[in-house]
Amino acid sequence: MDPVCPPSSQLSRSAGSSGLPPQLPRMNRPQPLSRLESLPVELIQKIFLECLEINLPRASIHIASALSDPLIYTWLIRLAFSSANESSRHGFFTPDFLPPPLDFFALSPAERRDLQTNILQCRWSTLSLMRKCQREYVEHAIRHKCKSLIFSPGDRCRLSNLDECFARRAEFDQGRNGRRGKGDLVLTAKAPNSNADLKVAIWFNFGALQIREPSPVFYETDVFRLPCCSMDYPARMPDKLLRPPWTESKLEFLSLLSTEAYIDETSSYDRSKYVLRQVIRDRDFPTFERLLDMHIRTKVYNYPLRWPARPTHFRAALRYADKEDDPFIKLLVEKRWQELPQNDVRLRDALLARGRSRLHEHGAE
Repeated sequence: MDPVCPPSSQLSRSAGSSGLPPQLPRMNRPQPLSRLESLPVELIQKIFLECLEINLPRASIHIASALSDPLIYTWLIRLAFSSANESSRHGFFTPDFLPPPLDFFALSPAERRDLQTNILQCRWSTLSLMRKCQREYVEHAIRHKCKSLIFSPGDRCRLSNLDECFARRAEFDQGRNGRRGKGDLVLTAKAPNSNADLKVAIWFNFGALQIREPSPVFYETDVFRLPCCSMDYPARMPDKLLRPPWTESKLEFLSLLSTEAYIDETSSYDRSKYVLRQVIRDRDFPTFERLLDMHIRTKVYNYPLRWPARPTHFRAALRYADKEDDPFIKLLVEKRWQELPQNDVRLRDALLARGRSRLHEHGAE
């Protein structure tokens, strides 16, 4: 039998003599705001910028909403990832670029490292935001560090309109060997009251600018760059960039940070080895090819090295190969054969048996 609804008069009586609906269960009642939550949004933002506690937005939805501001995200990236080069100490961090109470040089190298690591873990820390900050950073450096330099009219015009160059960022220096070249755009300028030439170099993919004296040898000194991590206090690469789904945006972000933030704590390469092994298991060859071609940092070594390929990766390639002409095996053999231990005869023989003619072409026998 279907239940019978009580008459409206009975509903009114059950609600009380006032006719109001019954009280909500305790768990569904809206919680009163704390003192911090009750403050105006501007004060909550000021408190956050004073303390730089990245976990503060996690305290409540109300605080998270007050701090969910793209301008705040931009300021945090400028504070954390700008270069601490010598020339930035003089007239670079203007109030319009990094407003008080944010003070770039008030952070110690260790504090900046921790801030960088925390920011990279945030969901709002994305490639598109970093690219936006890069462009604004380079344009700010041009305005404040090149304004007194003397350029030809054509070069001054090029500096004032870099839209096309930033739009073609992928065509410029990607640091494939773990090092940057001399610059994507290199212009000649003169310092005021001097006949000496200067070179102004810009790297569009790396968000960098350098003003240097001409030299047959390139020295990477006093470079304005964003993102920039300290050689001695690098940030940690976030887990979100080391797991599937492997989108083009994620791989580009990983590549941009690969020579700045470290992946592995030690020379055991635990994280980077696991990532490469999983990509082999998942049969994701395009991602495997990109990773194998990438240079990365470790915490214990200051210079980039090729993404580690170890015997375990050769074994995984053999184990999961689904056809005779397996692309994973071929790529490892072509690019990393010399990294196999000479005494691992069994593994070498297995690889030789799998693709002898291919190995012979690359001098593996």
